[in-house]
Amino acid sequence: MTAAAEPAAAPEVRELSPAEHPAALALLAQLNQNVPVPVLKDRFERVLREHHHYRALGAFIGNELVALTGIWIATKVWCGRYLEVDNIVVSPEHRSMGLGSLLVRSAEKIAKESDCNLMVLDSYTSNYASHRLYYRLGFEIRGFHFIKELTPLDR
Repeated sequence: MTAAAEPAAAPEVRELSPAEHPAALALLAQLNQNVPVPVLKDRFERVLREHHHYRALGAFIGNELVALTGIWIATKVWCGRYLEVDNIVVSPEHRSMGLGSLLVRSAEKIAKESDCNLMVLDSYTSNYASHRLYYRLGFEIRGFHFIKELTPLDR
């Protein structure tokens, strides 16, 4: 008689502790492969230090950080209070498990609890897989995000 395989642990979403920031940096490096890791580290630490309304949420299976997103809550004149989802990344070996959806739904719960009027996010025009995800989760394209580079983004 063989022992039954143990079911996989259900993913848990929670805010990252400072001790988990190195694992978050490893995921961010997968998403931003053209940016040197020391630059990503500096940017991530700066965001956490300078923007107190930024929160890093992680999806964990057991004690392993397998997916990550950042969220910002702010206010704009045109829409009032909103939550912005930033940098959703799922480790390659954990993709197609619903972790991106889980993170977005967790962010939506926080947005509702925080009296936000809407959620926003950016997605590269070529990232078709993310577009399908965001459409499934109820997002729509409402406008364009214009940028003007003042310095190279990889430094």
